[in-house]
Amino acid sequence: METPTNNSVLSTRRAWIVVAMLIALMMINFMDKAVMGLAAKSIITDFGLTDDEYGLVSSIFFALFFLTALLGGFLSNRVSSRWLLFGMAIVWAVAQLSVVFAGGLFVLVLSRMLLGASEGPTFPIANHASYKWLRESDRSLASSLISGGASFGVLLGAPVLTMLIVGYGWRSAFLASAMVTVAWSIVWLFVGREGPGTERVQAESVEQVAAVAVEGLRTSYLRTFLSGTFLASALSGFAVYWSAALWLAYGPLYLEDILDLSLPQIATFLSIREVFACLFVYVGLGFVVRRLIAKGVSTRIARGILGGACVLISGLATLGFVLLPGGELKLVINVISALGFVTFAISQTVCAEISPVRQRGGVLGAYAAIYALAGVVAPIVTGRLSAALGPVEGLKASWLLMAGLLMASGIAAILFVRPARDGRMLAEHARRRGGDIQRPGASKPNSGPSGERVGAENSVTPGGVTSPIAGTVGGQ
Repeated sequence: METPTNNSVLSTRRAWIVVAMLIALMMINFMDKAVMGLAAKSIITDFGLTDDEYGLVSSIFFALFFLTALLGGFLSNRVSSRWLLFGMAIVWAVAQLSVVFAGGLFVLVLSRMLLGASEGPTFPIANHASYKWLRESDRSLASSLISGGASFGVLLGAPVLTMLIVGYGWRSAFLASAMVTVAWSIVWLFVGREGPGTERVQAESVEQVAAVAVEGLRTSYLRTFLSGTFLASALSGFAVYWSAALWLAYGPLYLEDILDLSLPQIATFLSIREVFACLFVYVGLGFVVRRLIAKGVSTRIARGILGGACVLISGLATLGFVLLPGGELKLVINVISALGFVTFAISQTVCAEISPVRQRGGVLGAYAAIYALAGVVAPIVTGRLSAALGPVEGLKASWLLMAGLLMASGIAAILFVRPARDGRMLAEHARRRGGDIQRPGASKPNSGPSGERVGAENSVTPGGVTSPIAGTVGGQ
């Protein structure tokens, strides 16, 4: 397999073409999710569904989502990301086409379950695929753009799908969604390739050598999952996904019942919020992180503290949205709360930073599985609070709970996301276990005739930088 000899091989024009395809995939991913909600009224009328039955169709999407996110991540350690993404996209198309020919509730439920199961691993595998092409300093930007694909998908897809539903019936929207997915899959067969960083990742600084996934290194999954970086990243992802799921399921109700907005006003506000998320959060902050890393700022500051601060601000803004007076002020503050979405890009990157290449897919899958659980739990908790306190007070209590989760997870990220330190600790643990930094079956470097390690302290990476992974661990 192709192996780079220097950093010039990485982050090439071909790399960014692959990233562009992954952004397009995320756009399609969220168009697939959105079409059911846009066609909800027509589907309920045509099939005579009750509220409970439509609720089942909506919620069944997450039944296998978090499980396949975990399994798909581990599978990507062993199977080419190119073929995994191709296969998943084809399953999406099949799921959407089945709705076109659906005649009742049973097919709708199976379709949504199949779509959720196949879309579960998309985000972690897409990031895993992009990291094989990119330098460390470019990964946050790529993750931000891939994350932003979700918002772009909603912004661009919703008007087109709505036009199809109004003009040609709701089945035409599902057919269009399936055809777009098939078209992406065909292009991906020609464009998608495994990046040159599959087997070897070049480090750009001594700190990155300490924390980056060096060729052949394997460590304990449990130790990785119990590291401060992973736990704080997973907690912040869970909190922000909680807010996303809550807005998806109950946001329009909050705006209509509590702030007394009309449906056109709600649509306008949500569009403004998505534009802010796209341009400022995903693209803007992505470039900021890239610039900081390129200037030599530590990843703890550029990713951990910056990302944690954004989630903390999101929590404070959510608190203000509930407690402060004035409808217009509430809406402005709520737009600011979208800052927290940057955690998806940053957390994926720092989890990759502490993960060996051969285990990175599994680590990213575990991260995605944890945050995806919020999509199951948040609507259930909100429904019970609304039943116990009444619709208005229940929604307010749910938003206050969301604010608390965001603030707590933001503080945790600021304090505990330390990828360089945790990466060194994990690598040193692997070294103490017997020098697992070699490929399976390869002879140990710097070993004498009897096989013992010698001169480990002077091990040098291919880029010529002394490696504290292979030798003495330094720094904090």
